Amino acid sequence: MNNKQITLKNRPQGTPDKNTWQFEEIPIPSLKEGEILIQQHYISLDPAMRGWMNDTKSYIFPVALDSVMRAGSIGKVIQNNNNPNFQIGDCVSGWGGVQQYIISDGEGCFKVDEKMAPMPAYLGILGMPGMTAYFGILEVANIKEGDIVLVSCAAGAVGSIVGQIAKNKRL
Repeated sequence: MNNKQITLKNRPQGTPDKNTWQFEEIPIPSLKEGEILIQQHYISLDPAMRGWMNDTKSYIFPVALDSVMRAGSIGKVIQNNNNPNFQIGDCVSGWGGVQQYIISDGEGCFKVDEKMAPMPAYLGILGMPGMTAYFGILEVANIKEGDIVLVSCAAGAVGSIVGQIAKNKRL
């Protein structure tokens, strides 16, 4: 079985172009003890990905050249080599990158209940954008009744959720 993936080949100057990435198809190695194989169903395409391509200091290290492009992802465990924390069929979310399959020891993979919400919701409102909005506005900003909240870029994933939280809190 082969894994289709997109790797970062060059750091773009300005708008990324066809020379920025490379499509690769590589064999999936056998699982080592304790590893799981996840077939990804969805990846998240976020504005932050552009910044991750730069070789500059940021809140997260840059994507290394010749590495799979970083992205949030969600999929299902399809193989398990004695990892007691996961079962075949578990729905998991994490940083799987822009690829069809990922091998993991389970670190950084979070089980989610696709019966509670569809898979894509765990990459949006129930994922990184939702958590960033929720904790940013309620814990970091610590808004309270009577505060005036201005959200720039409120049309974006995080900003639109912040607006909904602020409205719901009746600020």
